[in-house]
Amino acid sequence: MKYFLRIMILGILLSGFSSCDDFLDVAPTTNVAIPSTADDYQDMLYPLTAAYSADAIIGLMGDEVYWSKNFYLTQSTDVFARRAYLREDEVFDITENPGAWSDGYSRIYTYNKIVDEVRELPGEPLGKLLKIEAEARLYRALNYFHIAMLFAPPYAMSSETEPGIPVVKENDVDNTTRERTPVHEVYRYILTDIDTALKYLPDYAALESRYLGSKLGAYGLKARVYFNMNKYPQALEALEQLFSLLNTKQSPVGLKYEILDYNQLAWKNEAEPWQGMNPAKTFPRAVLQESQNIESVYTSELNLRDPTAGSVSSFPQNAIFVSDHLLNFFTEEGDLREKYMFYERNTSGEYWDQDAPGLKLKRFSYSNAGVSMPDVYLMAAECYARANDVVNALKYLNGLREKRIDQKKYQARTSSDGGQVLRWVLEERMREFIATGHRWYDIRRLWDDPVGKTMIEKSRVLDGKTYPLTKERLTIRIPEYVMQYHPDWKQNP
Repeated sequence: MKYFLRIMILGILLSGFSSCDDFLDVAPTTNVAIPSTADDYQDMLYPLTAAYSADAIIGLMGDEVYWSKNFYLTQSTDVFARRAYLREDEVFDITENPGAWSDGYSRIYTYNKIVDEVRELPGEPLGKLLKIEAEARLYRALNYFHIAMLFAPPYAMSSETEPGIPVVKENDVDNTTRERTPVHEVYRYILTDIDTALKYLPDYAALESRYLGSKLGAYGLKARVYFNMNKYPQALEALEQLFSLLNTKQSPVGLKYEILDYNQLAWKNEAEPWQGMNPAKTFPRAVLQESQNIESVYTSELNLRDPTAGSVSSFPQNAIFVSDHLLNFFTEEGDLREKYMFYERNTSGEYWDQDAPGLKLKRFSYSNAGVSMPDVYLMAAECYARANDVVNALKYLNGLREKRIDQKKYQARTSSDGGQVLRWVLEERMREFIATGHRWYDIRRLWDDPVGKTMIEKSRVLDGKTYPLTKERLTIRIPEYVMQYHPDWKQNP
């Protein structure tokens, strides 16, 4: 009975998030059920929606994906997705408050409530309360990071005063004078939340879930934030702390953190190709579910439709086709990602496209927009390469490649040229992170990079028309639905 009571409390909290006209899109506090125990607050951390802190459009905006004319016209029914794919000036119009904005701020509302209140609960162990607060801070930082990577200009291109996204530090929905927080202050706030969380989080998730907060995940997120700020020495420091934790301690619940060796995979069938992977489990708290992906350090799921399995997500009509631009980087013989990550469409059926026969599609619906082992390896490799430490850069680069290339054809990369190693790493990132949002984030941070900018495809062609990607469109405009309540805000270009 107590468990179901908690679910009811959670349901009341979530059901109120669509009733307010403020841009936060959350309910007034008078309409929210009041949690009264540490377990109540802990259950507030784990609704299913918390798993999807990254919006699916980031998986469509990178230059690694492609839509044909036929697919664009007949398969993709989401107008926001269409606009995002073409990087139009106005992705979100005034018709509704899109999830890319409102879902993130709704979750932040919940995390604010936890941070503000949980430590004051009487009669509860302080250590438990501090851990709950730390998790809320970590999740809040993750949500602010994903929102900023859409609606705030890239950090490295911004001045101290350039407006970013609103940082909401208190849940006063009657406050109608909120301002856009400067970009640099947004990132300082995110990093402060992570550092505060690190004081009280366990080394590893205390329960069997990769969605849950831990020092391991927090170091990974801290590295990702600094990495996307183009602050590579600070990112490397966080990564070294992550690797130190991996090397000195083990998960108390037996979770493994490894790069999956594609040489050890055995093909079974189209619906379930990877033999040996643990099945997804239902997590026995609230409605949280998780994937048992050994590569995931901290899961922030980005779920797109998998045509082979028919699974659905927030964009139920989307599929991811692999662009020629990306395929041009698959030049090494024996790269097993071509076998396990792509498949060619048939010449008939639902996904046949007469405009572009033989296109390859990304396999599987699951994509981790959070922190993964390939992610931390390639971040470390890039940071070391930028510091001209080619020995360590190649250590992490080859540490991934040896698990991705057919062992009969694998040859380790060797070079004393830091610039060459950096290019190899950036190419590897393109091959590894398809439709996860990583490529879109990389385009933002590498736009002016001497090496990285040469690898960006800055236009799309649809039905014979070219759609350029401009510097201004690295930042999505604030949804017009939100702007109507804040006419004093300066809109993004």
